[in-house]
Amino acid sequence: MIGAAFYPLAAIVEAVGGDAVRVETIVPAGEEAHEFEPTPGQITALEQVEIVFHLAGFQPAVDEVIDVLGARAVDLLAGLPLENVGDEVDPHVWLDPQLLAAMTREVGQVLAAELPAEAVGFTTRADDFIDRLDALDTEMADGLAACAGRLLVTTHEAFGYLARAYGLEQMAISGISPSDEPSAKTLTELADLVRDQGVTTVFAEEGLPADLARTLADETGAGSATLHTIESPAADLLAAGDDYFSLMRANLATLRAGLGC
Repeated sequence: MIGAAFYPLAAIVEAVGGDAVRVETIVPAGEEAHEFEPTPGQITALEQVEIVFHLAGFQPAVDEVIDVLGARAVDLLAGLPLENVGDEVDPHVWLDPQLLAAMTREVGQVLAAELPAEAVGFTTRADDFIDRLDALDTEMADGLAACAGRLLVTTHEAFGYLARAYGLEQMAISGISPSDEPSAKTLTELADLVRDQGVTTVFAEEGLPADLARTLADETGAGSATLHTIESPAADLLAAGDDYFSLMRANLATLRAGLGC
């Protein structure tokens, strides 16, 4: 059994592993991924996991569970060009398709080493998944190449890698964790920036309270829209057939409308 800490990593492992592996996702669909704490029953269900793919430091409680399980832990942040937000590493790398492609290569190599009899299948499926990510990356770059606005105002610091990949600038109301509370000074300064830059849309995030985004939008006369962080998509979205690619394309459409592309 192969473990994946949360949805984007599970999407990689399922795509690369195919029928050769059974994948167990630690964070259930729709649960808040940052501060998720597994129940004893969920920990028991993971006892047969041999390898766990995770992002070290992103989910402290999940990292503790991995230590308890004694499974081999593979940190998919290792080797990536990471960004810091203050004193913290920004873990939201999966919102850049090229970084997800690098993680896919690593997953393929790890699985091939673990199950050499299935190595050809792992490599082929990894290449196919990377081709899809390359196509998505091109679509995102083309769609965001010419926008009236380049300032991406978001509820929390989740879209820095997406912004970096496509020439946008992210300004967030709160920090890396969605539970971070902004100060009154921060809200005032951001409201001034929104007005000065002529920002027309403040972006909230699917699955999280939109109060801060709506407050800032109402105060400045901007509109609001919702983006997907794709950390842990709601169960009904997944049941309806949505996946990483469809949710990223939904983000692209929302960004193009909100930024005037």
